[in-house]
Amino acid sequence: MSGEQTMGERSPNDREPAGTATERRPGRGSGVAVPVAPSETLEATVYHAAERADDLGGPLHLVTTRVGTGGGSSTNRRALKRAERAAESASEAAVEIRTATLATDRYLEDPPGHVAAIGDYVEENGIAELVIDPGYGVDATAPSLLPVRVALDSAGIPYTVAPVQDEGGWWRPTRDELTRAGAVFIAAFAFYVVLAGEATPFAVGTGAVTAVVAAAVLRNVAFESTPVSGPSIAAAARALPFVPYLLWEIAKANAQFALVVLRPSLPVDPHLDRIDAAVDSGLSVSVLANSLTLTPGTLTVDASGSRLLVHSLTAGSREDLLDGGRERAIRFVFYGRAATDLPTPRDRGAAESVVAPGSTRVGEATDDGSGSRPTGGADRE
Repeated sequence: MSGEQTMGERSPNDREPAGTATERRPGRGSGVAVPVAPSETLEATVYHAAERADDLGGPLHLVTTRVGTGGGSSTNRRALKRAERAAESASEAAVEIRTATLATDRYLEDPPGHVAAIGDYVEENGIAELVIDPGYGVDATAPSLLPVRVALDSAGIPYTVAPVQDEGGWWRPTRDELTRAGAVFIAAFAFYVVLAGEATPFAVGTGAVTAVVAAAVLRNVAFESTPVSGPSIAAAARALPFVPYLLWEIAKANAQFALVVLRPSLPVDPHLDRIDAAVDSGLSVSVLANSLTLTPGTLTVDASGSRLLVHSLTAGSREDLLDGGRERAIRFVFYGRAATDLPTPRDRGAAESVVAPGSTRVGEATDDGSGSRPTGGADRE
């Protein structure tokens, strides 16, 4: 028997401190949970977890976390189906199988964020044992580079590692690895030939060798999730009109900034705002943050997940930021025209003024009450 649910968990910033997370001890509930992601040892791990769930007399929870959009989500959905089939074939007894996708309402940027969502699920469902697949990773990055077990230890969440190993013999790349390697090869080869200036046999040959090396080394580093051809091509096509739009915004901001500098009164009105951007993948967050930095008058100071800390120099540049024009343009590129129909950061309560004119430190209000007062809603930290 199986059941599926989709959960929007709490923000990583809302979880209890690491010192109190150790209260999540095994044995206080029933059932076993297995975080699921593509790996060579997934089925063997699920077999082991199904046996443990049978021994404990509780359900088997197969959970996955959402990784950005497009490829990451579809890859994890396929892995969840693999795990469910393995659990159904492994369990001789009628072990209840439950599946869930966690954190569907936000972007998780690193292992601690994924671990927080998993820990919340374990806590809320009273799970007795958390079993980790030795090959489990939170995204397309090699598990050895972003070790989830280090994040679990730091959060104080108890777990056991499934006593399994890959019996597939010689190493062989997965379909997702080949897809990522192909994407790296194309990008590296095109970049090399462009820099060479002409497609001579020498440039093509050395470019191909360089691209092969880059693809082999960076296939599990360069991508947060495995690209999917359809959405990737569509996003690339939508990026074509975005480029002249961005250049126009940069030119316009340059002219406005030049007028500010040339005026004797120097009418600057600096602000520091925290924006909870409506983008949910590493690439879209990076494009939004860098497009703001490229535009004179705004500077992305920091980013945490999809939350950006942005400095604006003038009232006009701040109004543009809070009106969300750049955010809608990025959503158009990555998610399509329908995704541009959303309220501004100001209207949906996704912006907070952190430092305003006259403040002496972060969060300090000025005499007229400005400064730390939210522009559209309180910060969710």
